[in-house]
Amino acid sequence: MSAPGSPPLAFLAEDEELPGYAPTREPHEHVHSLLNRNDRPWMSLKLLSEAPRESKFPIYFNGGTVRGSAQLTLENPQTIRSVVVEVRSKLALATADELPPMWYERKVLWEPGEHFDPQNISSAGSWEWDFTFPIPTHFDDSPNGGLASTPLPGSFDLKACRWFPALSELHTLFAYVIRERAPPQSPLRELAYSRGYTAPGPSDDPGGWESGNEITAKGMLFGNREVTLVYRTHINKPTVYARGGTVFYRIEVSSNDLQALQLLSAPYAIAVLLTREVRSVPIRKSSQASLGAKGADLDVRIMARGVSWLDTSSSNGPSSKSILEGEIIIPPRVTPDVEIAAFRLHYSVTFAVNTVGFVPHNQSELVQRHPIRLVSHPALGQMPISRIPPGYDQVATRSNNDDLDWALLTIANRSTLRNI
Repeated sequence: MSAPGSPPLAFLAEDEELPGYAPTREPHEHVHSLLNRNDRPWMSLKLLSEAPRESKFPIYFNGGTVRGSAQLTLENPQTIRSVVVEVRSKLALATADELPPMWYERKVLWEPGEHFDPQNISSAGSWEWDFTFPIPTHFDDSPNGGLASTPLPGSFDLKACRWFPALSELHTLFAYVIRERAPPQSPLRELAYSRGYTAPGPSDDPGGWESGNEITAKGMLFGNREVTLVYRTHINKPTVYARGGTVFYRIEVSSNDLQALQLLSAPYAIAVLLTREVRSVPIRKSSQASLGAKGADLDVRIMARGVSWLDTSSSNGPSSKSILEGEIIIPPRVTPDVEIAAFRLHYSVTFAVNTVGFVPHNQSELVQRHPIRLVSHPALGQMPISRIPPGYDQVATRSNNDDLDWALLTIANRSTLRNI
């Protein structure tokens, strides 16, 4: 809102965390004002939202509308040229500095003339104008213009940005949250939870598990013996999980060397991680095309670690095979997936064989990733039942798995090669 010009209402998440999702609240006002020389508001921006009252900024959800009003209070006569409100959604990334906003709208609330009431503002008084901005579901993601076919992403704060007001300009930030529910679990898993039973494994419920490529670990054990082990990894389907939810996994390890099997199938020998991959790609709105993978900024991080334990029932099977079960608790405040041209944020469940005493011939072959997607709400139906044994926690599996930079580097290298 502006007297001489037309400033933006910034659409960027600041560095505070978004609140957890709750049933619909009664809307209330968030008010931001500019003060006059007497420390009284002369220009105010009011936004209605369902954010909790303690939240600094309004929060809106997909399918919603930004509603508010602009208020002008003049204690002394002065000439106002116009009152304009804008909404602007833009990536706070240096790599996207020339891209147009993902969402931009501008409304003239008042300017001199017969189409507005009053026809002019030059005296003391108070005026207020309402406005609404329906939030679009899609935007044009192409650098040189095209169709609005890409889903508008929610706010995220990986690289926070702040806007500072100029004279006669009033800015505020608001958060945009995508509400999406995870799909249902497999019928057999749902049935097991409803009866309080253990969920069936991959052999009994193949439709309820995703199996990854085998990890073949070849190397020297204790520097004097050549060994080979095969790891088969599985995670529960569907591979769309809610923030704060649980990923269940299973690892089957086999080897003809029983000593190697005992050592390299222990819970501490296999790191199971929730990893986040963030890629920002330089894109310019000009004749230049995307700079692609060579100019991309890639960051891979560990967001959570799994808790693994030996499946004691597997001791009744072949002595050349060992089975691990485990769970990863997804942090409730992680940012859901984002997929746009200039910025991509994705998650994976990553398995990495990593233990003392074993020197692999090719360490990069000891990493296996299962891409997953994170959403805001859990699936309807039965709540998953945790089976973490007493005394196990996330700290228990970390002691020998702290040095995992090599695994993150392997993920980054594979991703770079895939995008060249």
